[in-house]
Amino acid sequence: MDHDQEAVPEVEKAVIVEQNADERRGYVITLQGDDEEAVPEVEKRVIIEEDVAGRRSYLITLEDKLDQEQEKLLLASCSLVKIYPSLDDDEYAGIERSMGWMDFQKFYHNCLSHKESEEETEEETLARAHQLRNLWIGKMTSAYDVPEEERGDVPFKPYNVDDLEAVKETFGEDLYRTIRKAFREVRVAFKTGVDYKPWNRGEGREATLNELLDALPKVARPPTHRRR
Repeated sequence: MDHDQEAVPEVEKAVIVEQNADERRGYVITLQGDDEEAVPEVEKRVIIEEDVAGRRSYLITLEDKLDQEQEKLLLASCSLVKIYPSLDDDEYAGIERSMGWMDFQKFYHNCLSHKESEEETEEETLARAHQLRNLWIGKMTSAYDVPEEERGDVPFKPYNVDDLEAVKETFGEDLYRTIRKAFREVRVAFKTGVDYKPWNRGEGREATLNELLDALPKVARPPTHRRR
């Protein structure tokens, strides 16, 4: 009994030591002497990091919603062209009309303005641009192999979201949006079977939904029969 009573203080000491260790791990800092002012700085840093993470998450969510709306507009345009083929300028089949096409020059210019080192040569920049473009073409092609039910509602699935965010951080918004647009077009092409974007040949660009709707009465008008 006497032996047990002597052991109790040692147990209490061990518990206190363990509790102190937990507190130090919780603050991620060991306070020494009067270094109590360090705690608010740690808390401020945590709050700032959480705020930045929250803003980043909000921006990604907002971009997803905008991308979904743009996808709906393209889907509507392609559906109209499929019903009324005469709405489309089918005489022009330039490569830039292809759904999911990504201009190599965008990759090249972005790689040129974001060189890996000052010593990077022209050939190395070109090779890096080709490699980056081929990487995303491969990801886009693999999207066709994913069953419809596994794609979800996010416009840029099924590839890894972090991969695209890395493009934005490394090369900027322009290339980031080029890739997102290409994936959006591929998804619409898969859904509608339309391989070419509706085109405004006069202005050399993709036709807008409003332009197609403006032209719709002319092609959808029932034929008139003259009286004999």
